[in-house]
This record gives sequence, structure tokens and C-alpha cells, in this order.
Amino acid sequence: MKQIFCIPLAALILTACGSKDVEVLPADTVALRITSEVPAGVKAQRISVIPNDVAPWLSQILLLADGQLYRTTANGGKAQAVNGGTLKDMIGLMREGAAGTVLTLTSEGKLTAMIEKDDEGRLARMNVSSKADSYGGFCQTDAAPSDTVTAYSSKSLITLQISYEGNELMTVEEMDRASLPKAITACFVSGDTVHALAAGQLFSGGNATGSVDATAEIISGIGNAQAPTLLYMGEGTSLFTLRAAKTDLRRKVVIQDGLSVMGTENFASIFTTSDSLGGTFSQGAVIAQDENSDRLVLVSLPFADQTLSKQTINR
Repeated sequence: MKQIFCIPLAALILTACGSKDVEVLPADTVALRITSEVPAGVKAQRISVIPNDVAPWLSQILLLADGQLYRTTANGGKAQAVNGGTLKDMIGLMREGAAGTVLTLTSEGKLTAMIEKDDEGRLARMNVSSKADSYGGFCQTDAAPSDTVTAYSSKSLITLQISYEGNELMTVEEMDRASLPKAITACFVSGDTVHALAAGQLFSGGNATGSVDATAEIISGIGNAQAPTLLYMGEGTSLFTLRAAKTDLRRKVVIQDGLSVMGTENFASIFTTSDSLGGTFSQGAVIAQDENSDRLVLVSLPFADQTLSKQTINR
């Protein structure tokens, strides 16, 4: 497994008579405060969500750990293994008023799918009808897609149209292709804009908009659809934020301790969703995998958006 490390905080502790200690962060660091954690028991390289629009607290967090698919919830505990075969990527799909599904890629890049089969959220294999070729991965989104998914393969971004025949068959049809000048390692869709990492560059809407660490292989985002705060990470680097429209504004991100829950400076994966996970996360969450343990670290999305936007712009 590739490890992601943040540079340890060289924070200063200032004390004054009768006052609490105040942690002063380096100027290049943004701090979020943890909302809660999930002791998932696995260390995931990929994270996604299947929203439940009827009972949001039952929305499932999907984890892909060493090719094995697992599931839990924002209020759950140890993740349960799913018999989905050996996979290299997945993306949860929204079906309004119906059982949720997940589109998956085998280790060879072939499309497969699963569907929630009962009220407990257990997943079962679903038939897939498709003439599509193999793919490198999926572009995660700021809200779970329902009828279109963006995949990538080498230098191409591919739009896939999703449709169903009841709960038995998912049909996937390749619609459009767009090309970038470099091979894509990860991508994220916000609104109608695709943000892609390719060989050390960030491309937004097909245009090169800045440089990133050459090993960056995970990207997600928060906020404005046209210019969200993007989160990206790569091997041996910190987790950074940057504005798509202002790529010079980038910061390391750490998640500080809460009242009774430990934060983290080291991440194995990152995912954001504006879909409701119920309760505290009714407006979405930042979900990070702690590199040093098997727990998920969750931050309320509105709080993360407000904090990252403010600190990224002002510093």
C-alpha cells in the first residue's frame, strides 16, 4: 500500500497567565477539527458513498481496501466485507426512492455492479449490459451520480450513461470521450466541470490550470461547482487544498483533535460528499482514512467548506 505522509506540525505553544494554551499553526497549514470517527477496521485506498434519500442515516460508506470492497455508515463500526470480487475502483450511485447501486471495476478494468438487496444494506451482484472497454478508474463526484458517470482510461475522459431494467439489470453505454495531453491518474467531477490530475498537472475543464505533486493520485473537492476547493494527495506528500481558479493558493491540511476524538496529520485516502449521511452529516462530510490506524475520520462538510475557503483565501 502506498503511504501518504504529512510533514509534522512545528507548532508553537503560547502560554499566558490564566489563559489556555494556543496552538499556532505554520502559515502553510490549514486545520480542520474532527467531528467524529468510525472504527472501520480496514485501511482503504478508495472511498465512496451510496446515499439513501429515504433514510439518510442508512447511507453507506464504501471502502476499497487492497482490492476488497467493504461497507459501513457514518454511525457504524467495523466495516463489513462485500463479496464483489477483486476490484480496483468503485463509485456509489443514487437512485431516488429505490435501492442504491455501486458501479465497480475489476482488477482488469471491466465493469461490474452491485445493488442493495435489503433494508440492512447488504449488497448483491447485479447484471451489467455494456459494450464498453476496460477503464483505469472513475471520477468521484461532489454528490453521488444517478444516470451518468465519468471514467478515465489513459489520456481519455469517458462519459457513461447508466440505465436500469428493474433491479436486475444495469445498462452502461459509452456516450462521449474527451482527451487530455497526458495520462490521467485521478479525476473529480463538480457540476459540469471535470478536474483531472495528469503527470504532475491539474486540468480543469480540459485546460491546464496548475502543477501538483507528480505522484498525486487522489482528488476530491468542496464547495462551488465551477471553482471548488480541491483536495489532492500523492505518495510522500501532504494533503493540500487549492482553488481551481487560483492555483497559487494551496495549503497542507491537518485534522485536529475534537473534544474526545483524536484527529490526524497523516492520510491514506480522502473523499468528500454533499449527500446526507444523516444526523450531524445531513449536509455531507469530508471522510478521511487515517494512515496510522484503521479508522475513518469525519468532518462536517459545511464546517470544512467554511474553514478551508476562509483560510485558503486569507493567507
